[in-house]
Amino acid sequence: MKVRQGGFSLVEALVALVVLSLGVLSVAAMQFKAMQSVRSGYQQSLASVAALDAQERVWAAIAHVEGCQSVPVASIESAWRDAWFLDEEAPLKRSVDPAQSAIGRSGCQFDVTVKIDVPDDENGIRLEYRFLLPL
Repeated sequence: MKVRQGGFSLVEALVALVVLSLGVLSVAAMQFKAMQSVRSGYQQSLASVAALDAQERVWAAIAHVEGCQSVPVASIESAWRDAWFLDEEAPLKRSVDPAQSAIGRSGCQFDVTVKIDVPDDENGIRLEYRFLLPL
């Protein structure tokens, strides 16, 4: 009479190892996606701060000129781009397209545009902010 032995066979152990490795791989993929989302949120937050800085620069300039049309938008935009996008230690140097990020004016309405480069999307993310200055 044969005695039946207990335990796992090699095939069962390999199947369990494959299932476990798939689980670990899916956890790593979720972690990678979470890191991408964190980076995207950080870039968008910095872009919002850069747009608010542009607004503050325009507000500061209106104190020294007469009316909205006299605000030197070109010099403000140049200094703003240097500070946020072009300097060696600029916070958004590697993640924003400075050529498509600008400060525009239509009367007393100012438009600040910041275009964030996204690796998976060739169009990127375009953030637009509008504000009005008092007459």
